[in-house]
Amino acid sequence: MTPAYFESSKIYPLVYQALDYRSIRQDMIASNIANVDTPFYRPKDIDFESYLAQEKDKILYHRPNQELAMAQTAPKHLKGEDFTSMRPTMFFRDGHLARNDGNSVDLDVESSEMGKNSVMYQALTTALKKHKGIFAYALDASKNL
Repeated sequence: MTPAYFESSKIYPLVYQALDYRSIRQDMIASNIANVDTPFYRPKDIDFESYLAQEKDKILYHRPNQELAMAQTAPKHLKGEDFTSMRPTMFFRDGHLARNDGNSVDLDVESSEMGKNSVMYQALTTALKKHKGIFAYALDASKNL
């Protein structure tokens, strides 16, 4: 059974998505470090901050997607695919010079990105624990009234 404080906030699903994306990003960075000596390897990363910001706007401010939907003028027409919708995207981080073997992984960049990602993950889990603790305390205190 799910505790009552878990369902009380509309933002919990977004926080858990952020934790999932941080975990995926940690794995990608670890993969980049593991392939530091692989010829022609290009470091990968994931961009999810803009997606989460859009989802936050939908949840907290009730701002729907501002994109114009494609009109379907006849029932037999194909439905338009939503290619422009925001979602997390994987990209190659190629801002560094490739070595002679074509590998463009910079160990210093990957190490600092891994550290930043770890700090963000820990901050999210700490905030989530404190938020749940506040709800649990409030529920327990209200039972004693």
